[in-house]
Amino acid sequence: MAWIGQNPLLNAQAHVNEQSSETSYWPHIQIGEDAVPIVKCLTPLVANHSADSLYEALGFTPTNIPKLGVSSLALTDQQFISESGKFTIHYSTTGTDAVPLADDNSNSIPDYVEWAAIAADSSYNVQILGLGYPDPIPTGSSYDIYLKDLSGYGAYGLTNTSRFGLFPCGVNTTKSCIYSENDFVGYPPNTHPSNQSRGALEVTIAHEFKHAIQYIQNEWSGETDDWAEMDATLMEEVVYDEVNDYYNYIENFSSDLFQRAYQSLIPGSYEDITFALYFHEQLGSEFWPETWRLIEQDNQLSFLDAVRSSLEERGLSYTKTLSEAYAFHYASGEFNSPIDYGFNERYEYPNPRIEGTIEDLHFDDDGIDGDLTRLSSRYYEVDIQSELGTFAQVNLSADDANVILGVLIYEKTGLVSFKVLESNGFIDTSAELPLGVNWTNIDKLGLIITQTSSTTNAFYKIQVAEYSLGEDVILSQNYPNPATDYTQIDVWVPLVSDLNIELFDILGRKIKTIYAGLSVAGENTFRFSTSELSSGIYVYRVSGAGSIVSQTMSVIR
Repeated sequence: MAWIGQNPLLNAQAHVNEQSSETSYWPHIQIGEDAVPIVKCLTPLVANHSADSLYEALGFTPTNIPKLGVSSLALTDQQFISESGKFTIHYSTTGTDAVPLADDNSNSIPDYVEWAAIAADSSYNVQILGLGYPDPIPTGSSYDIYLKDLSGYGAYGLTNTSRFGLFPCGVNTTKSCIYSENDFVGYPPNTHPSNQSRGALEVTIAHEFKHAIQYIQNEWSGETDDWAEMDATLMEEVVYDEVNDYYNYIENFSSDLFQRAYQSLIPGSYEDITFALYFHEQLGSEFWPETWRLIEQDNQLSFLDAVRSSLEERGLSYTKTLSEAYAFHYASGEFNSPIDYGFNERYEYPNPRIEGTIEDLHFDDDGIDGDLTRLSSRYYEVDIQSELGTFAQVNLSADDANVILGVLIYEKTGLVSFKVLESNGFIDTSAELPLGVNWTNIDKLGLIITQTSSTTNAFYKIQVAEYSLGEDVILSQNYPNPATDYTQIDVWVPLVSDLNIELFDILGRKIKTIYAGLSVAGENTFRFSTSELSSGIYVYRVSGAGSIVSQTMSVIR
């Protein structure tokens, strides 16, 4: 196993989480003139090691084990109870573990300690009362949070369940306790509006409290625990959206989904928070609590199987949802962030790693080919330079039916749409996806090729093509039909043209003009109200691009 930097914790962390040892960049904590690589959270180490093996993983011997834990606070330990009464903050005002002594409200309690108590109550309110996760604090108990100097370990914090060893829980009777850094001096920056140390403290407590919840749901066991860091990091953003400390870990940090989507997502760690964030933002805040309830009911259930079950309960495709989760990462950063698609904070995220750009439809008769490891993705861009009057199409072949091609269509109007093409599982035959947009109206295409299987690798081939609609306007049947309050008409136009859509009654009398104006080449969608129409049969007529076509529709009351 490769050595990562000079910190033995990084080596142990990589082993515990099965992460790649490829680390071109790691955030650091600055301690004087020394820079200590960050591990961020020690919980996976504590959860996966006995006391002796933990010391060995940390690089200590029985003679040089640092004195953390309750025993080192015997004479100087002070306590502060949060406003809710649910949390006891343990702190020191002298020695290595001393918290900053600033006390702006002059109540003899350091501000830093009060911040920790507020963060604990806020984390409880959001995660337990708001999201509905199970409460790790037994009725009548107080949960212990220790403020200790963790900077030498490259750590923000940890959650532990042991009453012994390096990080004991030794005062109250809850199943776990939290340790957090005592001052966060020299830690990476965040966007807290007034105090970066407070921001780091807030997200650490939100993160570690989610570990406490995880423990009572699955006792940090089974395959799902490999995803615990991603899940806990998500709570940093959910509870404290304004802090954004996670920005430090989503670029060039192990298998991040912007620059290293070609590596397996499994298991999800800090840098994969945006994968979890996609589900939170797109499917609602209830998605992850519901998914973790499935895990709580069956601790043998894999994490991705739980995700699949939650999606299927919503009537959603697992493979298409995973494809769009990666597409959100493509649609981020300085160059690819559209106005109306993607993450809420996409403009602040890294640019995706584009594997290659296609500028000619005939760039290569064989198309793009490559390989994908399990649950990974590669990003390509299509920027056709020629002025083409034809329509865009993509073709996909792969040796695994779990491979799916997502296509982001960036139109020159500024609109962005997303479509998917599923593989038929054969490398020598192609599945085809006509995009319904004329090449002259396309600014660029984003191609997101994803292996949605969590167990197998795959080979793929992508081709970009063109097709023609011919010379005629194509008019679809309105939907819904019969209509009550509204209906939708789709019109396919071969070229940009003046377009008129008119509505007539069954006797041929004109009722209204639905649309009069310029069309785009390709698919045009028109949605209009039918609430003012009486029950009966109507005719809608489309004229444009040298064609006149019509269809009948029904209205019921």
